[in-house]
Amino acid sequence: MPVLRLPRSRRATHVVTLVLLLTTLPVLAHAQAPPPPPPPPRAAVPPLEVPGNAHVVDVGGRRLHVVVHGAGAPTVVLVSGFGAPQATWNAVVPALAAVTTVVTYDRAGVGDSELGSRPADGRQSAVDLKALLTALGVPRPCVLVGHSYGGRVVRLFAAAYPEDTAGIVLAETGHEDTPDAQRAVLEGADRETFDRMIAPFLTPPADPRTEQDFMAVTQEQLRASGPLPHVPLVVVTAGPRGLGLPPAFSAEGQRRLEEVAMRMQDRLVALVPGAEHIVVEGAGHNVHLDRPEAVSTPIVAMVKRLRLAPVR
Repeated sequence: MPVLRLPRSRRATHVVTLVLLLTTLPVLAHAQAPPPPPPPPRAAVPPLEVPGNAHVVDVGGRRLHVVVHGAGAPTVVLVSGFGAPQATWNAVVPALAAVTTVVTYDRAGVGDSELGSRPADGRQSAVDLKALLTALGVPRPCVLVGHSYGGRVVRLFAAAYPEDTAGIVLAETGHEDTPDAQRAVLEGADRETFDRMIAPFLTPPADPRTEQDFMAVTQEQLRASGPLPHVPLVVVTAGPRGLGLPPAFSAEGQRRLEEVAMRMQDRLVALVPGAEHIVVEGAGHNVHLDRPEAVSTPIVAMVKRLRLAPVR
């Protein structure tokens, strides 16, 4: 399991996000903790510097907004994080579109896409993506790149559609067992704080509609999903894991949480034999904004490697 550490960038900024800690659960508002200090400036989403062809595609029950850039195979599909529009990939797209076809899109209820009548859980998002790629007619199998929650959609897609999966890149994606593993190492007030944070997400509402409503359902779908296909896998992790977190926990509690979070990244790496782990120093959770080259470089390398030895 090779681990590559990329040095700190002077341009890196740190995003205060509980995703680093609780695997995409945006629940800081529920914690009865001292108010956090003002966060450092968030890395801005740059304007898109390359042209693309925009489409609105009916995937059954809703219409999704999608943009296709570049040309060639394999297609790279960029799957955004929790509630994030496709524009968050703007800094990464140019380097990828220079070498191959790139697809960015908004999931149901995000950005310019309709929420529609179907559920917005992770498995349905994978079904939607399958229908989207089929309608677009882009080259398959694809390199699937997921940031944060988008990595969960990528995993569900790859497990369900191995024939459409040429490679996988998981950028700052949490493992579904991270909250349980983190709770197990906490004690006293730290555990009570943790429980208050995650409680609203343990049980779906009576009428679930959004990705947030289906968070617990998606967790269970991941646990029940089949193995990933044996294709190239790269896991990109921002390090250290706890940069910029508010003081909701004791120093010892935060140390334990960070330690578990990194150990669970190793669990993701272990999903496919021979996977690569890249730790990006000086980046926050939005590593594709803080250090776009740290994400685009392994994707381009994977594309070139697949052209030499395509997945059969």
